Amino acid sequence: MLKLLKKKKKDGETEASSKKSGENDKEKKPEEKKDKKKTSKDPETPGDGTSEKKAKKRIQIPKKLIFVAVLVLIALGASSFLVYKLYFAPKDPASLKAVYQKTELKHINLPEEMIRFCFDHFPDLYAAFLTCNTQITLMDKEIARIDGIAKKYPEQGKIAEKEKAVWEKAKINLQKGFLKIEKPVKEIYVLFRVNPEQAMIQINERNKELTELAGAALAPAQELTQTIRPEETPPQGLIKGTLYMLKKKFL
Repeated sequence: MLKLLKKKKKDGETEASSKKSGENDKEKKPEEKKDKKKTSKDPETPGDGTSEKKAKKRIQIPKKLIFVAVLVLIALGASSFLVYKLYFAPKDPASLKAVYQKTELKHINLPEEMIRFCFDHFPDLYAAFLTCNTQITLMDKEIARIDGIAKKYPEQGKIAEKEKAVWEKAKINLQKGFLKIEKPVKEIYVLFRVNPEQAMIQINERNKELTELAGAALAPAQELTQTIRPEETPPQGLIKGTLYMLKKKFL
């Protein structure tokens, strides 16, 4: 009996000691966890490399620099769009169509409505009428210049008269050549007012013929007017203008 009682006491003591050790272990574990948390929250030492890396990552671009970059991109986009619209974008056919502008052609014997008709239906012939008017104007100026020389030097008048005859003959030939063109233009215009369908047939048939006649009449006149020297314009300024007048007078 005594032996049994001693064994029970020993068993009780061992159980009590085991419980105490378990409780001690439980108390130590939360303390260790707290220590770990504290160590994680502790500030980094200045000598540690991780703080420098984080500082580099946190570097931010200034807002002004971003704003300037955005403005530059907008300007580049706008300029590229403008270049595309001006040089590379497909043109609208309506915007490319020529617009008639009333011009006084005093050397062409056609009324304004017939000249407009040529602009609409004979564009190449219309350009030839403009050239003819310009050529006759140049010839008139040259004839007037020769007359002025003949009056200034009457003893050498035959030389001037001979040169004047060349220009007058060229002018008459040009006028006769375009008179042959003006007659069918008048007829086609009246036909267009009466019967547009028949007139369009005439326009398509005679367009090339009339344009070639105009070119043949203009060729000798243009060859002659190319010999005209352009008029010198006096330079601006008191000193330069005076020197120019003295040079023209005595040289």
